[in-house]
Amino acid sequence: MKVKLFYLAGLIMLISGCCSPAPEKLPAGDIDIYTKFANEIATLHNTALRPDSKLKYEAALILYKNVDFSFVRDLETLEKIFGANDARLGSKHFEKQTIIYLYRYQDKRIRFVFTRYNNAIISSECTDKTN
Repeated sequence: MKVKLFYLAGLIMLISGCCSPAPEKLPAGDIDIYTKFANEIATLHNTALRPDSKLKYEAALILYKNVDFSFVRDLETLEKIFGANDARLGSKHFEKQTIIYLYRYQDKRIRFVFTRYNNAIISSECTDKTN
């Protein structure tokens, strides 16, 4: 009986390993982001476009799906990816402050929220809301 359970468990692990998992996101500090997503980053840096434009929303959506922003550790990385024009600064509480990038189009929105302590990013939260 134990042998059958062992083989069954092995078969389940083998079958589950054959399924293709979701593609892994690149860490936000990875240098490949700047070449792989150059068009999207250029769109986010475009000061002629508003944060509620379709182009900026679509660029932010691509980055949301493909980049792991939990790896952001400094303000320089945020500026390289998002630029400074779309950033909204939240209230400062002691030495902590939130930085929010909000991209909307119609009833859809993508929000990136980062908490900074001096010049270091200590947390991130990224949400995609599609109605």
